Amino acid sequence: MFGGAGGGPCDAFFSYARTDRERVLPVVEGLRAAGLKVFLDETGIDEFEGITPAIQAALAQARLFVAFYSTTYPTRPACQWELLTAFRAATALGEASQRILVVNPEERADHIEPVELRDARYATVGGEEALGRLVERLRAKAGQSTSPLGDAVVQERPVWRPAEHTGSPRFVGRVTEFWQLHSYLHALEYAATHDEASAGQAVIAGLGGMGKTLLAEQYAHRFGSFYPGGIYWFAAAASHDPGTNPEEAQEEARAQHHQQIARIFGIDPAQATLEEIRETARRHIEQTGKPCLWVVDDIPGRLPLEVVRELACPHPLGRTVMTTRWRGYQLPAVDVDVLPRDEAWRLLTSARAPAGLEEEAAAGDLVGALGCHALAVDLARGCIADQPSLTYQQLRADLADTQHGDAFQDLVDDIEAQVPTGHTRDIAATFTRSLSRLDRAALTLMRAAAVLARAPIPEALLHAITAEATGSEDTDTDRALRRALSAVQRLSVIRQDSTDPPTWSVHALVARTLLLQRQSSAAWQVLCTAVVAATTRLMKQAYSPGRLDHLAAIAPHARALTDLFDTPNALDLLEALARYDYKTGQPTSAAHHYVRLEAAQSRIIGPDHPRTLETRNALAGAYEQAGRLSEAIPLYQRTLADRERVLGPDHPDTLISRNNLAYAYRVAGRLDDAIPLLKRTLADMERVLGPDHPSTLHSRNNLAYTYEAAERLDEAIPLYQRTLADRERVLGPDHPDTLISRNNLAFAYLGVERPDEAVPLFERILADAVLVLGPDHPDTLAYRGNLGRAYREAGRLEEAMPLLQSALVDMERVLGPDHPDTLTSRNNLAYGYEAAGRLDKAVPLYQQTLAGRKRVLGPDHPDTLAAGDDLAYAYQGTGRLDEAIQLFRQTLDDAVRVLGWEHPLTNTINRHHAFALVKQLFGEHIAPRDCDRAPQPSSGEHISEGDIEQSESSDVQDDPEGEADDSGTDGGREGG
Repeated sequence: MFGGAGGGPCDAFFSYARTDRERVLPVVEGLRAAGLKVFLDETGIDEFEGITPAIQAALAQARLFVAFYSTTYPTRPACQWELLTAFRAATALGEASQRILVVNPEERADHIEPVELRDARYATVGGEEALGRLVERLRAKAGQSTSPLGDAVVQERPVWRPAEHTGSPRFVGRVTEFWQLHSYLHALEYAATHDEASAGQAVIAGLGGMGKTLLAEQYAHRFGSFYPGGIYWFAAAASHDPGTNPEEAQEEARAQHHQQIARIFGIDPAQATLEEIRETARRHIEQTGKPCLWVVDDIPGRLPLEVVRELACPHPLGRTVMTTRWRGYQLPAVDVDVLPRDEAWRLLTSARAPAGLEEEAAAGDLVGALGCHALAVDLARGCIADQPSLTYQQLRADLADTQHGDAFQDLVDDIEAQVPTGHTRDIAATFTRSLSRLDRAALTLMRAAAVLARAPIPEALLHAITAEATGSEDTDTDRALRRALSAVQRLSVIRQDSTDPPTWSVHALVARTLLLQRQSSAAWQVLCTAVVAATTRLMKQAYSPGRLDHLAAIAPHARALTDLFDTPNALDLLEALARYDYKTGQPTSAAHHYVRLEAAQSRIIGPDHPRTLETRNALAGAYEQAGRLSEAIPLYQRTLADRERVLGPDHPDTLISRNNLAYAYRVAGRLDDAIPLLKRTLADMERVLGPDHPSTLHSRNNLAYTYEAAERLDEAIPLYQRTLADRERVLGPDHPDTLISRNNLAFAYLGVERPDEAVPLFERILADAVLVLGPDHPDTLAYRGNLGRAYREAGRLEEAMPLLQSALVDMERVLGPDHPDTLTSRNNLAYGYEAAGRLDKAVPLYQQTLAGRKRVLGPDHPDTLAAGDDLAYAYQGTGRLDEAIQLFRQTLDDAVRVLGWEHPLTNTINRHHAFALVKQLFGEHIAPRDCDRAPQPSSGEHISEGDIEQSESSDVQDDPEGEADDSGTDGGREGG
């Protein structure tokens, strides 16, 4: 039952450990006798690992929180949860010292955490006089706190990015470290006890296997309510090989951090600098406006100060925690050493209590032999849990028997370099003994995990590896994987990081042990082949839009494998990784992989092999998407010439190459080159493939789109209409390609000012896309923005703006704030505000679009140039004429250099620049439409099919960089 509060408001919530009950009851009775209402939980103490609804409700009703802080109190999870909840609530109210009172029944105070409570004036117990003083202090504090803690006790659960870590259910102790870390991170809030210069940052330092990562995870879970802006977790995964070059380790740490931030925020890490990526993260945190926790796990030692600053959170709302094995960083440090002996004992015996005095002595001896090393003790606990008949005495003897052989000595030497504790042989023996208990399936699973990246491993990847290694069906694979995971988890050689989706991790020391105990070369090759094949199979799922999020966790392992293995069977994985990077808006990274792939294929299967030619075409497509047309067009020309020579002029791949080159000409503004080539390609496709073949329909669409770009809409619209009719007949009215054709026709109608015909088409497209593709598919989001644009063109701004706004919000959520499609959506919303006369809202959005396109696409990409023109035009509309002319001039110079004078975009920018100069000279008012400001490509998402690569082989397909489905981008091409 609950005592004293009666379920209503009370003066104090009294928190205590069950073992202190006999000392607590007289104090509580004395307080109640003095007329104070005191809540005392007499049933659920120590029985939970978090706040129950009943306890939370009682805390909310209390004006004060009283902690009976004995030496036992910090060892009880329930007590710590109660104290933490009250501390957070009181801090939120700005009354931490006023709302919390510590009663210390001990002679010393060094066990009291946090230090802020220790430094405050705490109460003692013992005798009537001490009780009287306590009563008076409680009355005084209760009088100052006229309201209960109330809603402040409700904990807001933060969002983890990229995925929530589960922590360990066996975590013990470290209470002092938790509060020490929290005090360091919030030093400015407790300025009386901390150095202001280092506020907001801290390192958790300790040797390998001491539990640094677990401490950071547990802190994030227990103190997460202090960080409603989210938990950001980055794995630096430092190499702990003594032979690692420090400069290489530094660059690797920077590069990994760079890439992980970029992927969280949807940026191409190969295209943007670290400063640009950090600016994106800073802007996001600022817009959120809430404190966040920024964790960088396992950074290398001896990083220069400027690199450490680069790894820290880029905004003052963020608190930064770094874990490292090096104790030399000049930041507030939480030193994680071996476990105290009593906590190591609790961890070891948590699986099974020793039976009798001899077993207790053996368990104590085992703890001592392992030097209270947290990971080693946990592995020993796993051995006891895994074998019910194994005694502590037998386990101690087994560890002594394990210490022999050259392989064991290699492991000892390796661990000694990383964990020089003086207990290395026993620790190494624990690792070896734990792994020796695994059956063949479990050991194979662990060896596979050891060759992957030191990042969370998705369970889907482990499932695929198990299936590949065993050749079993799905049901059998599920059972085999569950058995293997159960076995390795019982032994604590693997741990689960998160459950949604499920991911697992292997400690670097365990992975190193597995790699040093490598199998025979033949068996090793078989295993590595299975790992590469399974990873490749999963990465090949990247080809459908909207199915990329679940691959983000697999991509780091694909990158590690492609760096580790330079073998023919890894080429498929390299190709899949390149496609993934292309699909996720990382064309520069994709091009890097395609360069490697093309070189390897030229060496192994020859430069004229169809697959090599496919890769060359894909590389040209990546260059094109990155705006590197000066590299893309010559490569398309070379690929076309090679295909005509090797495959013949009428081969489908040759026709595709001709189509791709023509489309690149169109993007470059070379319409006089593009149109004849597209007309020839269409005629050849109709002759070779037939008029209803999907590639023929794609080619017809591209010709229509190029006519439209050349302002020959009288020729474009009939082709769009014919393509739409053929697709409805051949593919059906709801096929994604049919939706794209309908979208293109609707845009053409807008181009000839026929909005009454365009709007119903756009409305139908969006309704069909929601049903066929789903509401969050990138194409559906693009169609929603297109309908908003159509409403805007029709003068229906009240209907347009909500669609444009929601399209941007969902693009940011689904694709990330800096994905090219999101940038287009942001530009569309800016254009909508401009049309509504809200330049105060339009200009910041145009500025964000231009900055984002410079980062993601590069300063010379046509979309970036269009964004510069849009912003300059908006500056002109707000009267900032000098800024407008300067930006027009800069953008025009870049357009001439990149695209040439004949490109339509160059002509548009030149015309806008000229009108601005006229206005500057003569003061003539020029309204937005008076200068014939045509919507730039960045103002709409006109979908077309550019590169429609196909192959007769079901296993080998030309890269979609050519076929692509940039359905959410301006002038993008639909998937073939």
